[in-house]
Amino acid sequence: MIRPIDRTGGAIVGASVLATLLLLPFTQDPSYLISAIPLAVLLGGIGLVLRRLRVNDGIVFLAQLVLLVVYLFSISLSLGMPGQGLVGLFSEGVRHMSTHTTPMIANPGLTLLLVATVGVTTVLTDLLAEGVDRPAWAILPSLTLYLIGAIGLLHDIPWWTVVVLAVGYLWILLADGINAAETWPRHLERTVRLTGRITPLAVRMGGIVAAAAVATTLAVGLLVPLPPAHQLNGGQLNQDSGPIQLADPMLDMRRNLSQPADAEVLTYTTDAPQGEYLRMASLSVFDSKGWQNASFHLTQGNTLPPPPGQDTLGKDVRTQVKVTDFRSEYLPLPYAPKRFDAPGQWAYGTDSLVVVATGKDRTAATRNLSYSVTSIDTSPDGPKLSTAMAGQPSDANLTTSVPQDMPQEIVDLALKITQAEPTPALKAAAIQKYLRSDTFTYSLEPQPGTGYDAMKRFLLQDHKGYCEQFAGSMAAMARVVGIPSRVAVGWLPGTKKGDGYSVTLHNMHAWPELYFEGVGWVRFEPTPGVAVPPAWTMTAPEQPTASPTPTPSPSATPSTTSEATPTPSASTAPVAPAPPVINVLAILARVGLAIVLLALVTGLLALPGLFRRRLRTRRLAPTEGERLDSSHRAVDAAWAEVRDTFVDYGYPWPAGSPRAVGRQSAGVLPEESGRSLVTLSRQVERSRYAESAVHSGDLAALVGSIRDGVRNDKAWDVRLLGEWWPKSWWRTLGEALTWHALRARATAAIARRRDR
Repeated sequence: MIRPIDRTGGAIVGASVLATLLLLPFTQDPSYLISAIPLAVLLGGIGLVLRRLRVNDGIVFLAQLVLLVVYLFSISLSLGMPGQGLVGLFSEGVRHMSTHTTPMIANPGLTLLLVATVGVTTVLTDLLAEGVDRPAWAILPSLTLYLIGAIGLLHDIPWWTVVVLAVGYLWILLADGINAAETWPRHLERTVRLTGRITPLAVRMGGIVAAAAVATTLAVGLLVPLPPAHQLNGGQLNQDSGPIQLADPMLDMRRNLSQPADAEVLTYTTDAPQGEYLRMASLSVFDSKGWQNASFHLTQGNTLPPPPGQDTLGKDVRTQVKVTDFRSEYLPLPYAPKRFDAPGQWAYGTDSLVVVATGKDRTAATRNLSYSVTSIDTSPDGPKLSTAMAGQPSDANLTTSVPQDMPQEIVDLALKITQAEPTPALKAAAIQKYLRSDTFTYSLEPQPGTGYDAMKRFLLQDHKGYCEQFAGSMAAMARVVGIPSRVAVGWLPGTKKGDGYSVTLHNMHAWPELYFEGVGWVRFEPTPGVAVPPAWTMTAPEQPTASPTPTPSPSATPSTTSEATPTPSASTAPVAPAPPVINVLAILARVGLAIVLLALVTGLLALPGLFRRRLRTRRLAPTEGERLDSSHRAVDAAWAEVRDTFVDYGYPWPAGSPRAVGRQSAGVLPEESGRSLVTLSRQVERSRYAESAVHSGDLAALVGSIRDGVRNDKAWDVRLLGEWWPKSWWRTLGEALTWHALRARATAAIARRRDR
């Protein structure tokens, strides 16, 4: 025989399994479902079994939490590296999420976080639907997952997610509706109830509700204003339809550089003798948050204007590119692109010459894409560059801006490094030389802080970072000394492979571009351990005059002059990251602060309950002697306490005389509590109307018996709220504030009349 608890438990399991699908838009790896779905079934199943055994709901909740922790610990053993453990995997997952864009690539820590999210969602759904008997609230955990995706993801979430959410919620409501129908009407024989017709009736009612919801949605859609028709293009945005939200390329770079497996992302062949830097994005906005994309106008087409600021154009270079399973809205191109032929819809920025996708599924536009590009060789002449002045690009309002709140220490450092150099190019070379010195260490280990804090730590304290810190710091200091700058994000030339080159995840890179009069935008290379600087940037004293090439590609090593020697910091292999330093005192301080904040918040939340408890203690305190006035006050206080107790736990307080109230309210209480209420009501009546009545018996004991009867049949959440969030206290507070407000108004009115 199917019990109501079985029906609701099965609905909880089904809704929780469906909720696991709501996390698919967050990741490229659906393998988390292999662990998440069994977890949802286990948690829902243990709740169903324990409730069939009539186990208390609080014990069920604790059992589910214990099972969740044990399950997560067990799968962490298969996901994590030796010695990493559950906490280490969680930390890895948090770090992965903070440095990746969605949909995120596979990561063991991310998998554990997704499975844990499913577990918590299942436990909360079970708690709401069965533990506190609020099936209508059971949508909240799954709705939270849906809203996180709807609000936080950079791309549109699939349409089917709302269907999954609705089906799971309607499943729970359907089970609750059938359970309610089976128990109504209570006093009829089973043969005259709706037996055999309940489920079809409930399904039909659910269909009616769903149809009404769809009709309401369509009606609202017709009433809500939509964008003009010319702004819609088959559900996709282009340059005529309004702004395009570009992803942060720095997040992609952090993600790719931190991957343990160095997968190939593209291959290319080129006329260039030493390979090409493939540029994707250009960040020209610099403020307290770091380097960011700027808003720029997109022009549709595949023929680009000449590179800005360059007086003499170099020869054409032809490159053929084939991308593998790498998804991006930015098209990797050598600088400066002249023309490209790529399938799809593309547009470019005239100042940055960055090309982005504007068509359907544009965030994955480069996946498995093959295209050709003709670019212009922009390699400047070293002697000419060394005497060039800092120019004024067309977007100088962005690329020359130095924030007013930029730390003075960084400004002073830039001026100190360049004070002996007479020209802008030599100042830039001096900054590059300083960053490539032995003072700095290349490391992929994430350092604390962002924006100015991260830059100050890198330049003035630990001197440790990767290409983002080196490129961003050089570009910032270049602006301090009057040179327009921006940060480019793209790919190193990669490794020679047959007639072409192979580029991998670990070849993603950031470098500064500085602008000089008559030369245009020039690439510099301040990051040691990754690539040697271009020859045209090696004009400062004591720097070599080698040709540029990335050191990670052994076959791409350039030919150098006989007197050229690489800089000491430009080693052929990246410097191994130093082990992280664990600051025990800082950790203890943070833990202590968290405990203090938790205690403070808990104390504030407990104040209503503490005030209510203090009021009850004062009301039931023993009276002094047997004086009549003391007896009246004690009886009235006890009666007020009973009235407030009824209000706290959701019982109605009838109107009428004490005797009538006692008689009506005693019927909803257990027998012993009802007798206590009747006894107290009679004492209240005698106290109010008898000329010399003194109460008899222990008032505190009577009130305690009544409180026990009021509380016993209530669910644990109602008892918790009644004890620590009492309605009567809030009502009294509201009445007091209202009384004070009315008194203040009356006083003000009297004063105005007096003034007249």
